Amino acid sequence: MGLRWLEPSGWPRWFGWSVALAVLVQLGLFVLATAPGLAGTADSRYYVHAAGTLRTVGLLLHPDGSAYRYWPPLYPVLVALSGGLGALRVLHALALVTSLLAWSRLGRWLLPGALAMVFPWALALATPWLVVSKFVWGEMVFVALVTGYTVALFRWLNTGQVRWWGLATALGFALPLHRTPGFFLLAGVGLGLLLQARVLLPKQRLQVLAHLGLSAVGGLAWHYYSLLLAAPSVYRYNKGWTQFFSSWADYGFVLSRWLLPVRAAWRPEVPWLWVLTLFGVMALLLPQQPALALPNGSGAPEVAKEWRTRFPRVLWVATGFFILQLIIATTFTRSAAGLYDGERYGSVLFGPVMLLAFQRIGRWTTVQPGSRSCLSWLVIGIVGLWLAYAAGRSISNAMALRQLAPLEWTAAH
Repeated sequence: MGLRWLEPSGWPRWFGWSVALAVLVQLGLFVLATAPGLAGTADSRYYVHAAGTLRTVGLLLHPDGSAYRYWPPLYPVLVALSGGLGALRVLHALALVTSLLAWSRLGRWLLPGALAMVFPWALALATPWLVVSKFVWGEMVFVALVTGYTVALFRWLNTGQVRWWGLATALGFALPLHRTPGFFLLAGVGLGLLLQARVLLPKQRLQVLAHLGLSAVGGLAWHYYSLLLAAPSVYRYNKGWTQFFSSWADYGFVLSRWLLPVRAAWRPEVPWLWVLTLFGVMALLLPQQPALALPNGSGAPEVAKEWRTRFPRVLWVATGFFILQLIIATTFTRSAAGLYDGERYGSVLFGPVMLLAFQRIGRWTTVQPGSRSCLSWLVIGIVGLWLAYAAGRSISNAMALRQLAPLEWTAAH
């Protein structure tokens, strides 16, 4: 029974209404935050300068005239194609809506009915997405690319259709060309699929290898150019173990902040607590590993049923491995570090973390068969309070983001 007693008979229709209203709320918050225009940081000025030189001289260049090399090229190319920050703002809005729609669709496939209807609201009120959508950063488009990639990957595993494999590979190819952490995601997905290799059909195993190889080739070519041809390597051991554990604590705090009302002022207190918290949060999000129930010679239909229960495990492995590599990156590269950079870089994980959290809540509703009704009410109450907190936080942050001075840039033709 669980939460089924909350599902109306016309659930698919009500799901559509829930998603549509969530999109309107999300866009309302975005319009509120970005009405004066998109804001910028030092990274943003590199992006817009490279976009400007691409439009004027056909080359991506840094402000000092050197070849653009610190970040992958896809985002400044998109900025150049947009022709101005007004059009770029529309692109960020489309990325927000696309991310909500795609994750909501995946949630409908993987979550209990009533929780699947609530899930879009958790995404609509996502402060991490709202913050990165305000700035001329690559993260918001990266979130949309990762979302599309995740849905396409699930659909390929679930249906075996080549078109979904092709879409996942095309989006996977774009990931490391847009943000270097795209490599981290591909590596995490590869590890997650390796741990579920018994469920893959022999043909799918070859397709996974081809998918990962083709997805990485573009990003590898760019990094070969940027590190060996355009300039000396920017990879170096420059911050040490202190930074490693500090970044670990940052991501422990960031994930806690998404799930509980914790204040930023608490981060400096007891750093080791937040290091341990990261382990605790990931343990809480860990999906149950279903027993392998495929007889010898089983075909695609049975495999499809398996992936509905096993794909969250792939998401969990990819999320954990992604965080680990982000922590390593802050230690061995020129990557920025700190709580707010951690939330910026981790914003792409908000969708999978929320999906895993909602799935865990769905499991809790069936832990004690004798008290399902009371437990269901308790879960709904907790989720309702959490959404109220998320709404208050999002509105407050939208008002604060609105006060930021807009970045000025006029693209030359």
